[in-house]
Amino acid sequence: MNAPANIRSFRTRLALQTMIVAGTLVAGFGAAAWWYASRTLERSIDDRIIAPAQRVWNRIDPYTTDEQFKMIADLVFGTSAEHNATHAVLVVKEHAEGETLFATPNAPKDLDVYFRSYFPTQEEIGRAGLGGGPGPPSGRRREPPPPRMENEFDDLLGTPGFGRPPPPQEHELPFRPQMPMVREPTTFTARSGGTDWRFGAFSSPTYTIFIGLSLTDFYAEINRMAWWYVGAGTLGLVLAGFGALWTSRQAMRPLERVVSTAQRLTASDLAERIPVQRDDNREFAQLIDVLNGMMQRLEGSFQQAARFTADASHELKTPLAIMLADLDDAVRHTTPGSAEHERFVSLFEEASRLKQITQSLLLLSQADAGRLLPTHPESYDLSLDLERLIEDGEILCEQAGLTLEHHIEPGITVHADRALLQQVFQNLLSNAVKYNRPQGRVILRLSRQEAQAVFAVTNTGPAIPAENQQRLFERFFRGDKAHTRQTDGFGLGLNIATELARANGAELRLVSSKEDETVFEMRMVAQSII
Repeated sequence: MNAPANIRSFRTRLALQTMIVAGTLVAGFGAAAWWYASRTLERSIDDRIIAPAQRVWNRIDPYTTDEQFKMIADLVFGTSAEHNATHAVLVVKEHAEGETLFATPNAPKDLDVYFRSYFPTQEEIGRAGLGGGPGPPSGRRREPPPPRMENEFDDLLGTPGFGRPPPPQEHELPFRPQMPMVREPTTFTARSGGTDWRFGAFSSPTYTIFIGLSLTDFYAEINRMAWWYVGAGTLGLVLAGFGALWTSRQAMRPLERVVSTAQRLTASDLAERIPVQRDDNREFAQLIDVLNGMMQRLEGSFQQAARFTADASHELKTPLAIMLADLDDAVRHTTPGSAEHERFVSLFEEASRLKQITQSLLLLSQADAGRLLPTHPESYDLSLDLERLIEDGEILCEQAGLTLEHHIEPGITVHADRALLQQVFQNLLSNAVKYNRPQGRVILRLSRQEAQAVFAVTNTGPAIPAENQQRLFERFFRGDKAHTRQTDGFGLGLNIATELARANGAELRLVSSKEDETVFEMRMVAQSII
């Protein structure tokens, strides 16, 4: 029995469900890892801003000149034209007027609104307890810085020399006040000219230093991580899919053995059992044990039924033979046309019918018990042998008012039991005559198709209902629901013909049945063409 087309494979469904679960976990883990990595990179950007800001803060005071700012920016960031740096900027803004005191050449020009929003308020300056620091609170002092010793600024930057000899060891720098910081450093992101920048704002009472880094490399790194996670996630999903298929295949192996064994079971061979392997899971082992027990019980019941049928059929042969002999003698000794004669004739016909049923059941019980039907195969010309069938067919068709057509290809030989095949052909011919319409036709064909001999019988009777076509070869099945005797027969003919054909290595089947045409076909191996 074929499975319905809409039933999905459990193995495929298990693999898909595993892939969905694994894909969800991989996607969730990848998204969380990407988010954490991006936050870590963002914090590292802030750290990269704060670290050089401290270096700058330790090198400036309220009197730092523009030239000194340039030197500090170049030393800390490498922002001079010679270094060709474009990813780090330094901007110094004065609070009172919002004037730009210093900006590296690569600093964005359109971020003044952002910068002003991060100036400290007078309240913050006052709360910090700073009155303007070493310089005047109202603005940055413009007068020249106090005189310094020759190497004082170089020592402050930590870059002594610049081609000059270092100062003597006993030289001490004069006291320089540390730049006070009004508030904790603040970081923010701004966009200028299609480029995003991350800035840190560091405020003194007089001015605010903005140190920024381009986020181009940051976004490139984020994109690389995103693609890496997508690639790794896809690879993980593919591996999960293959793993799910492998797992489902391993899990379904016991069921495959169950299906394979069940497909090999037939009514004539119920002795086979499903093997249990050492690595089978407990649940599947229990299922196999239950199925093996069920098949053992079925085998016992079927063998008992087959023995009963065979024994009953065998035991009925002798009394039926005696009854037929007595009835035949009674028919011959009664006056033809008398009531007694008609009664004995009817009893004789019923006993003959019972004898045919008994012989058929005995034959089928032998097939059910797994015993090969006794055959005497020989090589003979099937084309010539069918001439006798054609003669019988002409007589039957003439009596029924039918027309017989035959198309027999000559020279087809087979190796089979001639008597058994003749019984198959007679059965098919008898059915074609019985189930035909008035003035209909019966067509017999024998042809060779590749290495097979194909015998087909066609009649012009009514179509066999679709619900009956699958049951035609069942025992005691007849198309008329009431099982009346309007048509002679007892529902064993096609089943017996199937068993006889199988005993000769042939296959009997219904090819098609539609209105005014029903075709039965038998195929077997052809030896040669004479």
